[in-house]
Amino acid sequence: MGFADKRIAIIGGGLGGMAFANAATYAGLTNIQLYEQAPEFTEVGAGVNITKNANVILDAYGLKDAMRWKSSHDPPCYMEYRNYKTGEVLGQIDEFGQPSSRQIHRAHLLEVMISRVPESMLNTGKKLTGIEWSAATSEYTLSFSNGTMATADIVIGCDGIKSFVRRHLGFEDHPNYSGQMVYRGYVSYNDLSPKTALELRKTVVFRGEQRHILTLPIGNESSNTARVGVIGFMTEPLESWVSESWMAKAPIDKLAEHVVGWTDTVQEIIEGLKKGAERNKIGEEIMLKQALYVRSPIEKWFSVQADHPASGIILLGDSAHSTLPHQGQGTCMAIESGVALAMILKNWKSNDLENAFSFYQALRKPRTDKVTRTSYEAGKLASADLPEIASDTFNPAALRERMKWIMDYDVLKDVFEKGAPYFEELKKSIQAQL
Repeated sequence: MGFADKRIAIIGGGLGGMAFANAATYAGLTNIQLYEQAPEFTEVGAGVNITKNANVILDAYGLKDAMRWKSSHDPPCYMEYRNYKTGEVLGQIDEFGQPSSRQIHRAHLLEVMISRVPESMLNTGKKLTGIEWSAATSEYTLSFSNGTMATADIVIGCDGIKSFVRRHLGFEDHPNYSGQMVYRGYVSYNDLSPKTALELRKTVVFRGEQRHILTLPIGNESSNTARVGVIGFMTEPLESWVSESWMAKAPIDKLAEHVVGWTDTVQEIIEGLKKGAERNKIGEEIMLKQALYVRSPIEKWFSVQADHPASGIILLGDSAHSTLPHQGQGTCMAIESGVALAMILKNWKSNDLENAFSFYQALRKPRTDKVTRTSYEAGKLASADLPEIASDTFNPAALRERMKWIMDYDVLKDVFEKGAPYFEELKKSIQAQL
């Protein structure tokens, strides 16, 4: 029975929405429509690190080659830590096995994920303005700002931390400011000295006092996408934020003020940012700047229609379980959650959506809540009060161990093992997918 024939609407065409669209295609859910508010599919920001736990899933979708074409891969280590003043190596975390982490521009990752989704499923220019349940027709009516409408049996809110679908479910909570601003930009390897360019062919953290700079080796030479992604996490009061949006542009000199006296490598990064930067109206070199917010975990991610138990609304990705970026797991959690939800909807043997959604939340929420908590802790470790000092919690062995549980997780195995009693009619096919 299940929900394979239900009309499913995905709200949001960013990485979260595309994660579920790919998962649905992989699982065999075909009655899908995705609605994106922007006129075209795009992602802003710097690079993103996709780790083993998510790459296993993307590889299963058949995206491995396309992703590796636009990403860096097989790095010499997972992450290296350096002293912010001297540049001395403090230690490194080794990779967690295969498939190793891949660093890719967010827009390139979105392109890869779109490539596998049927064009007939994709709709742009669809900013959601209303969701209404019709008891007469037993379906949801979705209203969009351009005056168009659509109908669905199941609505999946993948519309991010500012989610409309989340508000529709009655959550009026406000996101919490993390205490840090994030500066994002790129440096061409050609704008760095050979020594610095070599040092930044891996993920590096320059660990400073209540701030840190993270560099990612984005892309590769074969596809002409190689560059250094620069992400500066700087402690600033929220009062200093003057933009009405969470994302704006700021002078690179503002980031430079935070790293006065830091190692020559960091100063070279700042100069490299300026060489490739756009300028504002008064001639200042500028880069993206973001106020870093996160939402507290919520108790329930979904709602099911009491008069129609096979119809409901559920949140996925940042709309349900946003997290700070300090373990690189925001997109990875959406990829995991996407394939878990798609498999449950495809293989569930009854038409009781309340039970299916409850199982999904019970499977995913403990893990995503822990990722949210430990990502906050990881940020504190990276932006330390005493950055020069190693401790029981800040040393390579401890850092690797505290992330191992994330990387070694197999979401498909977890879904099928715990869901076996609910998937009994498909036992043979389930075993084949393990």
